[in-house]
Amino acid sequence: MVYVCLGIVLIACLALVVFLLHGPKEKETWSTLAALLAVIAAVIAILPALRVLEMQEDALRPRPTPYFDLTSRYDLLQLRVKNLGAGVAYNVRLTWMKHPVDHKGDEVRSLDQIAILLPQESASVLVGAAHDTVRRFSDARFEGQCQYKDSTGKKFCEEFVCSVDASRKQLVHDNEMPKTLRDLQDIPKELARIADQLGNLLSRSEDD
Repeated sequence: MVYVCLGIVLIACLALVVFLLHGPKEKETWSTLAALLAVIAAVIAILPALRVLEMQEDALRPRPTPYFDLTSRYDLLQLRVKNLGAGVAYNVRLTWMKHPVDHKGDEVRSLDQIAILLPQESASVLVGAAHDTVRRFSDARFEGQCQYKDSTGKKFCEEFVCSVDASRKQLVHDNEMPKTLRDLQDIPKELARIADQLGNLLSRSEDD
C-alpha cells in the first residue's frame, strides 16, 4: 500500500513536470518545477529506507515451518513444526493437500492446529520407525499451506513442502550422535546388572 501511494505521487509529479515544461515559462513555473523535482527526489530517496524497514520486519516476524525430522530421536521419524522466526506465532494452522500417515496407517493430524509457538520452539509427533516409514510412503513430497498470526494480529499464509526424498537415499544412521546418546542411556542398567552379579559372587564366596 505504501509503495502504491508513493508511485501515485511520483507519477503525478512527473506528469506535472512534463506539463509545465511544455507550457508557458513564467517565473512561478520554475519555482514550481524546483518544488516538484524536490518531491521526486524525496520519493526516490525514501524507497531504500522502506526496503530496509521491510527487511527488519521480516526478520522479526514468526516463521512456523513444518518438516520431517529424522535426527532428534534415534531411528524414529517425526513430523515437526518449528518456529524459525524471531516473533511469537499464534493460531498456527496447517492445511495439507494430502496428509502423511503414521506407522499404523492413520493420517497425522495432531499438529494441524497449534495455539502458540515461541521463537525457536517446536512441536512434534511420532510418524514411525525412520527408514521403514520413509520406504512405505507412496509419495515423497507433502505440500500444503501454513496460516498463522503474529503478536499484532496480522495474518500470514505461506506454502510449505515436507519431503522425505533425500532421506530415502541417505545412510541408515547418517548421524551417530542419536545412537550414541541412546546407548549411553543403557549404561546405568548395565552397571546395575554388573553390581548384582558381583553381589551374587561375593555371597557365594562368603558361603563357601
